[in-house]
Amino acid sequence: MSSLRFEKLVIPSADFGGESSLPLLTLNINNRGKKTLGNFPEDEEMFFNYGRVYDAFPYREQNLYGRELYDTEYDVAYLENENLKAMFIPALGGKMWSLIDKRTGKELLFRNSVIRPCNLAVRNAWTSGGVEWNMGFLGHSPMTCSLVNTAETKLSDGTPVLRFYWFERIRCCIAQMDIFLPDGSEVLYVRTRITNPNEDTAPMYWWSNIATVQEEGARVIVPAEETYLSRDGGYYIESIPYYNGVDVTYPLNSKNAYDYFWKTKSDSLKYICQLDKNGYGLATSSTDILRGRKLFVWGDSQGGRRWQNYLTADGEDGSYNEIQIGLARTQLECLPMPPRTVWEWVETYGAMQADKEKVHGEWKAAREEVEGIFAKSITKSFLETVLSDTREMAKASAKSVFENEGWASLEILRREKSGERDIMCDHLSFAETDEMQKNWISLLENGTVGEHDTKEVPASYQIREEWISLLYDAIDGKDSDNWYAYYLLGAAETAKGNLRAAKPLLEKSIELTESAWAYYVLGIIAKLENCEDDYASHMLSAFKNRNDDISLAKAVFRCLHETKKSEKTVELYNIASESVKKNERCMLFYAYALTRIGDIDEAEKIIVNGGKYITVADIREGETITSELWDAIREKRGGDAPELPRELDFRMQYNEIKEG
Repeated sequence: MSSLRFEKLVIPSADFGGESSLPLLTLNINNRGKKTLGNFPEDEEMFFNYGRVYDAFPYREQNLYGRELYDTEYDVAYLENENLKAMFIPALGGKMWSLIDKRTGKELLFRNSVIRPCNLAVRNAWTSGGVEWNMGFLGHSPMTCSLVNTAETKLSDGTPVLRFYWFERIRCCIAQMDIFLPDGSEVLYVRTRITNPNEDTAPMYWWSNIATVQEEGARVIVPAEETYLSRDGGYYIESIPYYNGVDVTYPLNSKNAYDYFWKTKSDSLKYICQLDKNGYGLATSSTDILRGRKLFVWGDSQGGRRWQNYLTADGEDGSYNEIQIGLARTQLECLPMPPRTVWEWVETYGAMQADKEKVHGEWKAAREEVEGIFAKSITKSFLETVLSDTREMAKASAKSVFENEGWASLEILRREKSGERDIMCDHLSFAETDEMQKNWISLLENGTVGEHDTKEVPASYQIREEWISLLYDAIDGKDSDNWYAYYLLGAAETAKGNLRAAKPLLEKSIELTESAWAYYVLGIIAKLENCEDDYASHMLSAFKNRNDDISLAKAVFRCLHETKKSEKTVELYNIASESVKKNERCMLFYAYALTRIGDIDEAEKIIVNGGKYITVADIREGETITSELWDAIREKRGGDAPELPRELDFRMQYNEIKEG
């Protein structure tokens, strides 16, 4: 019997700590180059670099979490029938945390034993394991560690449906997922509906990222004979399964971190499976609109293994890889979604038992074995029928269970006030506006963002042109002497890359009233313009105005590290508040500064304290500062350098394949 129920579940979890006080303007500040195409034919229809987002403004960063785990109660949703049991966590973007094959008792996903955020997403915080749903742009969903709207409804035959949906603020589009598990079904259905309610084309991105246990002998089967690979500064098409003499369809054959974007066959059912040495494992499929398929591996380097363990409980291996499903061929692309348009598709998730000899034999035979099993129940025409038969349900209202922030309601109000068309989602119920939207309602209705104390953390930001236009109207009118309006506008223009427009706005804001916030954004502009002295000067001015703010302190110490102002770093750290001194990120920059000025004994005490190595909760994927600091200390000491300790090794090595 199919059922949907909501329960409480205690999971060991880090304290997320809320959001940063700063606008999110620094995600890819040093990674603004574009990938090039290599040996691609002219009819490949790739959209490389289209729709790229260089930061996640207007969202704020989620970077105040720690490493210590606490028993934490979460609301979870279960969908269950005779064959499968799926668990979802609304507070983590609706992530499917677990999928159990009840016939064998086996978990089909990599299920993390803890919720431990680390710095791998567009808003920083990200958790490994399960299946996450990413809409909008590269870098995981902005909602991946946030609550999404949650509701329940039914199919026409009474089958319960779990609904997740959210309003994405950069694209100004709506994602809706209706998930169901009919009586007797051997697969879970995820029916997704993306709405672009705007009068302009939206660059659209979608990838479902599925974590699977990495184990010896497991093979990824996909309807492809070629893959898009990154090498020599660009992307190239290469034949599979063998690349450089190695069968790359076995995740453990990749020594270092790698993305394999499979070039799926146009006439085949779209699927990707990971089957173990016995031919058993997770099998997924979708309707044709999702043509992208990917395998991500962390690799077998010390840094890759360290990252996987860092994302789970201390002492646990945490070894996994990801198979992924996307709209475009690769994650370097968005697709142009026409105005006033809805895109829909169906994904399936279930267990598969295949002939192990065929699965681990010749590549063509492995694909034929999997496709033969799919053909008995899941075909292209069958999935299209499921999509069609459930369309009325997807356009009908549902009973609300949990609500997130009121940004969609604000957009509805803005459209009503300006006489624009609706957001095409009348069947969805959104949360009412609250303090986060208060400034913008005031701007919309009264032409002013209101008065604000510089000691208050700015509640929220906007980046859409409609709001920027209203801000310009405000500074020409009621907000002509309002520091806050100039600041919000300067931050928005910075996020859009309009630095010439942003600087005078921020300078005017400071002229009216000094604030840490305007100095901070001026610092970001200086960094983008490669003006190191101005970068440091503005950041220090920001800190002078707000020296007890951990988010700002981390940014200031990073600035001093990047500009190599070591003496100033030491001076500032020594007079900082105790909360700043205890922050591991600030301690790390302080230790590096000590090393640069020659006080390596004190630096080593910080990173190796009584045999315990420093742990920086928000170290970024690809960031190598801990290994660089270790090498710098060893170089200062001279002699043979001890091997880098595993605890400090977060180096991500790419583009190498194991031999043999």
